[in-house]
Amino acid sequence: MLSRRVYDCPPPFFFFFSFFFFLPSSAKKRGRGGGRILKELGRMSRFDRVVIFLDIDGVLLPVPRFTFGGGELSEQSVLILQQIVKGCGGREKVSIILSSTWRNFPDQVRRLNQFIEKTTGTEVPAVAGGTPNGTPKTTVVTYFPDDPSEQRLVRDRVDEVKRWIHTHMQDYPEAIGGRWFAIDDMQLDVDERMRGHFLKTETETGLTEGDVARALDVIASLPTADVAAKNAVAAMVDPVLKDEEIDILKSRCRELSATVSQLQDSLRQSQDEVHALQKQRHEWERERKELTRRLEDVSYRLAVHDFAKKNDVLRAAVAALETKTGKERQELEKRIKVLVELLRHKKMLEKAARKQRKKLNDVNEGEGSK
Repeated sequence: MLSRRVYDCPPPFFFFFSFFFFLPSSAKKRGRGGGRILKELGRMSRFDRVVIFLDIDGVLLPVPRFTFGGGELSEQSVLILQQIVKGCGGREKVSIILSSTWRNFPDQVRRLNQFIEKTTGTEVPAVAGGTPNGTPKTTVVTYFPDDPSEQRLVRDRVDEVKRWIHTHMQDYPEAIGGRWFAIDDMQLDVDERMRGHFLKTETETGLTEGDVARALDVIASLPTADVAAKNAVAAMVDPVLKDEEIDILKSRCRELSATVSQLQDSLRQSQDEVHALQKQRHEWERERKELTRRLEDVSYRLAVHDFAKKNDVLRAAVAALETKTGKERQELEKRIKVLVELLRHKKMLEKAARKQRKKLNDVNEGEGSK
């Protein structure tokens, strides 16, 4: 079934001459530019390759109705993918690019590659990358007018596929030459950019045996290697694509400028907030120190009052303080403070000693009861 030849591959020297023959006159006039393009596209063997943009959920991982994803990869669906790869010429002629959200999760990509290798051995290449997450410019579309969510999903996926193709001309010139197709369970071919480059699967079953013949038809309809080479050369100097890239870069510059302005505003706001917080902190620190001073003063006065009841020297000093002024009063206050600190220390030592004695008594009583 898969032995049919989908296309004939002309010998490499044919590509070389066809490159220049099909090169647009604008490129020939550019001289060095045209020569550079010929040099960049000198890897003749690439143009018989195919890029497959692969979705996973609903393609290699069937999603039963009334469920919300999850589940296990299907060995049967992966074996169908193996037949499709063989129809493209084998693993050496295929690059697989994920269009699925799986591309955003390295662990899932590893899981996918391991499952493919376990199921097919070396017959199917590992995933070579993924499409971008969103594009700088979105395409205006009219399909699914009554379902904005589906419209957005389909448009974004097609935009991402086309964006990948346009940004990988050098490494994958076969794609810009037209030798690519997507496998997805979404109805992507409502977008005319996908016509002739799309294989739809059923979400509940994923890839099945019935999809193989349709896949072979898609592959057979792709440009032959020599036509793909001509298309790639033309794309390299296509003013429309160049203008599109310029518009995208301008759009991105505007977005970055807006982001910079927002970040600068946020930075200024943050600096103002930090300044206000620092000011508040200094105020709180001043209040804390004042409160600590007042508490210490109250604690000291209470200690003087309590100790003066039992200590005749302190009581006499406090009484004498009322009659002193100037330096004599300051000197006597210092002496009173020293005495109070000594009495405080003594009180602490006595308290510690009582605890120690109680602990020893408890130990002795415990030994006596034995």
